[in-house]
Amino acid sequence: MGIKEAEEATGISRQNIRFYEKQGLLHPARNKNNSYREYSEEDILRLKQIRLLRKLGMPVEEIRRLLDGETGLQTALEDQERRLEAEAEKLKASWQFCRRIRETSLKEMDVDRYLSQMEMEEKQGAVFAKFIEDYKNVTVSEELRSLAFKPDTMCRTPEEFTMELCKYAEQNQLDLVITKEGLRPEFTIDGIEYTAYRSFGRYGATVHCTMKHPEDYIPPEMSEDRYGRMRMIYRVCNACLLPAFMVCMVLAWMGIELPLFLLLLVAAVYIGIQIRWLQKKNDFI
Repeated sequence: MGIKEAEEATGISRQNIRFYEKQGLLHPARNKNNSYREYSEEDILRLKQIRLLRKLGMPVEEIRRLLDGETGLQTALEDQERRLEAEAEKLKASWQFCRRIRETSLKEMDVDRYLSQMEMEEKQGAVFAKFIEDYKNVTVSEELRSLAFKPDTMCRTPEEFTMELCKYAEQNQLDLVITKEGLRPEFTIDGIEYTAYRSFGRYGATVHCTMKHPEDYIPPEMSEDRYGRMRMIYRVCNACLLPAFMVCMVLAWMGIELPLFLLLLVAAVYIGIQIRWLQKKNDFI
C-alpha cells in the first residue's frame, strides 16, 4: 500500500512516517516503476508499534534500538519507567513551586528571588541524588564481596564444582572465567577475582564465593576517598539503625513521648536498608 493508505491504517501522519524512516525506524520497499514507497503488512505493524511506544513517551532512538534488537522489551520499558518517574518528580516540583508564587501579576513577581530559590533547590537535589547513587554503589560493592547460592549437586568433584559455577554465572548473566579448578576453585566474575568453598547443611550444599582482594575493590564510578567515606556511612547505618529503632520502640512502649517523625524516619531508613539487602541476597541465591 502507498503512504496515504499507511497513514489511514496507522493513524500516523505521512510527515511522521517519513520522519521515522529518516531516523532508521522503518525501511519500506520502493516500487520499481515509480520509486514510490510501498508499505507491507510488516511495515504497518511496525508503525503501530512505534505509535504505541511514542504514546508512552519513549525516545525515538530507544525505539530504534528496540526494533533493531539491540535491547529487549522489558529493558526498554524499565528504562522508560525510570524516565517517566524522573519527569514526574520534576512536574511535582514545578507544581509545588507554582503554589508558592502568590503575586497576582508579572510586575509584582520577584523573579530574582524565585530563580535563586529554584537554583538552590536544584543544586541541593543534585547533591542528594549523588549521595543516594554513591550509597547504592557502596551497598552493591559490599554485597559483591561474598556471594552464595544453592547448587543442584553436592559439588563433590572439581568437575561438578566448575559446572555449578558456570551454571550460576549463566543464570545470572555473569562473565565468569575459571582460573583454577578444584574443591576450592578460583575464578573471576566481571574481572574481579574470587575463590569458592562449600558448606553442607540439612538442605544440601551451599557454595560460598568470596572476593580474593576485597580491600582493593572500589566501584569504578567512585574515587578512593569518597568510597572510604561512604563505606563508613554504610557500616554506621547498618550498625546503629536497628538499635536506634529498638530504643525508640521501647521508649514509646514505656509511654515516653517521642516525635512521631523521628520514629518514622528511623524505621523507614532501617526498613529501606533491609529491603535493599534482601533484594540483593535473593538475586545472588
